[in-house]
Amino acid sequence: MRALTDAEARLIRALLAAPGESERELLDETRLPRSTYHAVRKRVYDEGWLRTRFVPHPACFDLPLATFALAHPFADSAVDLMERWSRPESNVILWGGASLVFAVYLHRSKDEARRLASSLVDESLRGRSFFLTTATAASEVPVYFDFEGVWSHLAGIPGSSEYPRPLSPAYPAGAHVPSGSPSPGLRRAARNLVLRPILADYEGRAGHFLGLLGLTRPEHRLLEDGWVFRRMLPDFRALPPYQDRRADQMVFVRGELLPGKEPARLIRSLTEQCRVYPFLVASDGQSLLVGTVGQSGPMPAASNGGRPSVLGTLQEHLRRIEVDSEWVASLAPVVDHRYDRVLSDGAPGR
Repeated sequence: MRALTDAEARLIRALLAAPGESERELLDETRLPRSTYHAVRKRVYDEGWLRTRFVPHPACFDLPLATFALAHPFADSAVDLMERWSRPESNVILWGGASLVFAVYLHRSKDEARRLASSLVDESLRGRSFFLTTATAASEVPVYFDFEGVWSHLAGIPGSSEYPRPLSPAYPAGAHVPSGSPSPGLRRAARNLVLRPILADYEGRAGHFLGLLGLTRPEHRLLEDGWVFRRMLPDFRALPPYQDRRADQMVFVRGELLPGKEPARLIRSLTEQCRVYPFLVASDGQSLLVGTVGQSGPMPAASNGGRPSVLGTLQEHLRRIEVDSEWVASLAPVVDHRYDRVLSDGAPGR
C-alpha cells in the first residue's frame, strides 16, 4: 500500500476540521492549487478514506439519553449477538470485530433505556459486557466521533481546531436556537438528509458529489438552524500510512471517576499533556468511557520525549480501569451512523 501524499493528508485534516465549510473555504484552508484540490478530494472519497454523515441534534428530536455498549462475545455467538444488538431501531452505531462488539443507542425515556439494556444482556455476556447510559448533553458526551484531533496528531499537521465536538453542540452566539418538537415535515426532511450519503453509498454514487451545494432549501435550513450537523468520518482500515505512521488499533478505556474529577479535566490532561485525542468520551457522572485510535508500535523518539504516561494520567482521574482493544482491520461498521432509525414517525424502538 502506498503512503499518503502531503496534499492528501492536508485535505483530510481540513475536511475533518471543518465539515460544514464551503468548497471555497476548504480550498483556502488547504492552500492547494485548484486542480490539485479537486483531484485529491475526488480520490479521498473514491478510495473510501472518508465518508459523510449527518447527525441530528439529540435535543431537537426528543432524544435525551444515549447508551454505549461493549461486549466480548464468544466466537461461536458473535454473529448472533451482532444481529440481536442491531435489531432495535434505537441502535445507530454497531461495530463488530474478532473479539469486540461496540454499539450506540439513542432513547426518548429512561424506561426505554432500561428495557433496552435488559434485552441486550444474556448469561453468556455476564462479566463480558459493559453498558453506560447517560444524557446526550455536551457535559455528559463531550466528544462524539470527532477524529480531527487524532488525525492532526498522527499526520503532524498543526492549525486551528474545532476539536473536541460533543454529541450536542452548542449554538453560536446570535444563532437561531430550535425550540419545540419538530413538525412531521421537518422530521421527514431531517430523515431524508441523514439518509442522503447512506443511499449514495448503497447506489454506488461518488462521495465527492455529496457536497452542500446539492442540498434542498429545507435541508440547508436544517443545517443552518442547528437541527442537524455534518460529520466526516475516516475509515482507518482503508487509509494509507502517512510518514510511516498509521492508526491500526481501536482502544476503549472505562473506569470510575475519582471524587472531584470531571470528564473535561481528563480530556485536557490527555490532549495537552499526553497528546492523546479521544474520538469518544461519555460519562454518567460516575462511570466513564473513552474511545481512542492509535498505533500499536512505539512512537517515534522525537514525538515521545517529555510526555507523561497515559496510564498514569488515567489513574489520576479514574479507578477500576479496564482496557479493551481491537485491531482496526477487523472492526467493521455493521450499523454505520444510521440516525434515520430514530427519526421515524414512531418511537425509536426498544
